[in-house]
Amino acid sequence: MARGRSIGHWLGFGAACAVALLLPLQSALAWGPEGHRVIALVAEHVLQRSDPAALAKVSALLATDRDDRLSKTDIASEANWADVLAEKSPEARTATTAWHFTRINADSPDLARACFDHPPLPPGYPASHGPQNNCSADKVAQFAAELRAPATSPHERLAAVQFLLNLVGDLHDPMHAIDHGDQGGRCVALQIGSKPPVRLSTYWEETLVREVAGSDAAGGAAHIAAAIPAGETARWAEGDPAAWALETFRLAKSVAYSFTAGKPTGTHDFPAVKGQPAVCASVPLYRVGPEYETKALATVRERLAVAGVRLARLLRGTVK
Repeated sequence: MARGRSIGHWLGFGAACAVALLLPLQSALAWGPEGHRVIALVAEHVLQRSDPAALAKVSALLATDRDDRLSKTDIASEANWADVLAEKSPEARTATTAWHFTRINADSPDLARACFDHPPLPPGYPASHGPQNNCSADKVAQFAAELRAPATSPHERLAAVQFLLNLVGDLHDPMHAIDHGDQGGRCVALQIGSKPPVRLSTYWEETLVREVAGSDAAGGAAHIAAAIPAGETARWAEGDPAAWALETFRLAKSVAYSFTAGKPTGTHDFPAVKGQPAVCASVPLYRVGPEYETKALATVRERLAVAGVRLARLLRGTVK
């Protein structure tokens, strides 16, 4: 991406193409809007308890966002800012899509390969300007480093927080931590008992989030934050983005894709959405029992909580 291009430039370039891009965008990004809101609100609860002064600084920084084309300035809305940016601008989507995942090969795990061999941020470039081929683990580290640096401009500080609010959540999404050759879970169908088949990605990133958090993100986040075991907050906050990516990968392989130990029971044809291109219309179908759903619910509940705790840690340690 050319140096000096701003968020406003991206929006001006791509607003007219937003509708056409919506389906491909959602396939590229991770948790749905509800999941990102819940994670940000869990972080808000953790900061309110542990460091209200840090939360006040984060809120003050978000309040400097004067462009209401992407989101409101509360922490839950800003958690979806990076996804809406990519939705509304094809240039931003091209420049930032890879930043939303660290997909480690299921059969030959290699973090460096999943992260494009870790290309560094060019000297003098803000993290919001590249590189295009960076994984979520690398971008989280870059934006956190920017916030710790006293010389970072106010505009870039705001962008760094906006991206962190989204990318930390992405780093904890099992569908974005593993490469199973199925387009992030879009090209495989899961059927639990007699329930209708659903795309694996939809099940993990939307269905389970609704079941865990309910219909109200604020209320769901409050329950999740209140249920965090007293001794877990410090332990969960340990490590770095690379370690967090590997942790999510292991859960993706052992829980989300545990059904791949067996064989598909057939195929399933998902109906086409009117006006949108067909996406993996006919896919392998796996049937699983209620024990899969029990483990999946527990894993998503923990992923949302852990992501919120780690987001709070990064914000507390970097926003000055």
